[in-house]
Amino acid sequence: MLNSIKFLFYNIFACILLQTYILKAQNYGGNYDWRMLGGGPLQVVSFHIGTTTSFNHNAVGYNIGGSFGWNYLSSFYNLLKGIDHVFDVGVRVKYNFSDIGIKSHLIGTEIYLHFPCSTTNIFRHVPQPLSFIVGGGGIFAESNIQNIQIENTKVNGHYIEFGVGILKYFVVNVNLFYRISFFPQNQINLQPLEQSFHVEFAIF
Repeated sequence: MLNSIKFLFYNIFACILLQTYILKAQNYGGNYDWRMLGGGPLQVVSFHIGTTTSFNHNAVGYNIGGSFGWNYLSSFYNLLKGIDHVFDVGVRVKYNFSDIGIKSHLIGTEIYLHFPCSTTNIFRHVPQPLSFIVGGGGIFAESNIQNIQIENTKVNGHYIEFGVGILKYFVVNVNLFYRISFFPQNQINLQPLEQSFHVEFAIF
């Protein structure tokens, strides 16, 4: 099973590298615009799947979900008129489910900041490979173990997260998140401040 996962990951990574190598921004604003691969219609709706690591509970689990939005707002031509094309922004609304012994559902918003990698124009024709991501919203958690001695096994809180997006213009891309979740006092072993690390593959 582990070898199959590694094989899949290596193939996805190789495909991403190949696409990065051959992409050129031809006819800016036309049919061959690189942003239309991931920043355009193909990623209005995305599916997310990945792993979750809890620092507080020293546990590893999985996460699954989806998002709606636009990776590159300059795909709406002239919306960011006057801003150099080497900088761009995106915004998405997302839902995510995680299971690391404690089940959690979150609904929030994330903003992408696609900064230039240098002060030159070299990335005017090859998109920036890394993007900064910041987000936040509400999180709703519950214990996997139903204990009749515990009256309330659910707790609501909120979260903030930040990290990097890798190759956001591609139809399969990766988000790496550090998330801080804030919870009130509860009976399901959640700390007031929960810290976790997330790897998310965004597909389409």
